[in-house]
Amino acid sequence: MNELDVEILNGLQGDPAVYAFMRNSGESLLFDLGNIEQLAQKDLMKVRCVFVSHTHMDHFMGFDRWLRVNIPHKRLLKIWGPAPFFERVQAKLKAYAWNLIEPDQLRFEVHEIREDGTVPVVTLTNTNDFAINVEETDDTPHELMTLQDGSVMACVSLDHNGIKSLAYKIQNPDKLRFLHENLAGLGLVSGAWISQLQYRVRNNLFLEPFAIGDQIFNLRDLADKLLQGEKGESLVYLTDLSFNRKNIAALRSGFGVAHRIICESSFLDRDRNRAVAKAHLTTRQAALIAMALKTKHFNIFHVSTIYGTGAEESLAEAQKFFAEFSGLDGHDQDAVLEAEFREVEILRTF
Repeated sequence: MNELDVEILNGLQGDPAVYAFMRNSGESLLFDLGNIEQLAQKDLMKVRCVFVSHTHMDHFMGFDRWLRVNIPHKRLLKIWGPAPFFERVQAKLKAYAWNLIEPDQLRFEVHEIREDGTVPVVTLTNTNDFAINVEETDDTPHELMTLQDGSVMACVSLDHNGIKSLAYKIQNPDKLRFLHENLAGLGLVSGAWISQLQYRVRNNLFLEPFAIGDQIFNLRDLADKLLQGEKGESLVYLTDLSFNRKNIAALRSGFGVAHRIICESSFLDRDRNRAVAKAHLTTRQAALIAMALKTKHFNIFHVSTIYGTGAEESLAEAQKFFAEFSGLDGHDQDAVLEAEFREVEILRTF
């Protein structure tokens, strides 16, 4: 993605943790907090926002390192996760003695995504021993926050063997592509006016005419000839879920289309029974989800260590399925999805 640099920190088989750097704004984010020891301290200190899928240890143990590097700096740190997330973060903070720091030196803005669709917030601080004082917000899972570059973060709540696991999506803002090839036909050359044109169109400032040198143009007509709207790219982070109709329907309705997906693929297709028992995905199932979200770029991670120290077979199998399914028409895509649902449902009866 042009606007977003992404790194799966622990490779295909390590703890889930994905580092994302927003090029346009310079913001850094983390998806999940597995082992993050290999992330350079200078990069970790840039992370002000963390999005946690759920609080199994391999997704949350890195909280302590994020906390530790920020102790001296009195920053407001923001973190999102599924209920009961307030108590989970509070327990982390209250586990330590804090007699040597200043009041308000530690401040965490904790956002809890609840099953009723509300997203209340608390600010946990050492000043009051990290007391939970809940404040209601207007935030929703469809719009958890807006980043500095206008990108919007959303989430979908999924079932993971009886607990909620959150999938996240960053949607970059739509872009205005400038059609340089049309300049000559209008007798124009590039200049600072291009950014002014884009600014006025983005902000819907069409009432006044637009001047380029001594020429005056109707802004809307000029924009129609020189600007082309493009849908912003998106990234979905998806891990730890059961493959079932309800979860896939929630992903489709909540996320629609995803330009890129980073998806767990814990088991090979031949080990579907293990995946069902553990509430994880196979390579086939991960590829089916990528297909359902009309993904262009498909990456896997969180491959089970039962396959030894290499995950090449899982990677190859997942990409093979993705290429196969993406080439199907809509009717056949529905058919392969339905066939997998039935296979899983049969296994659940045993």
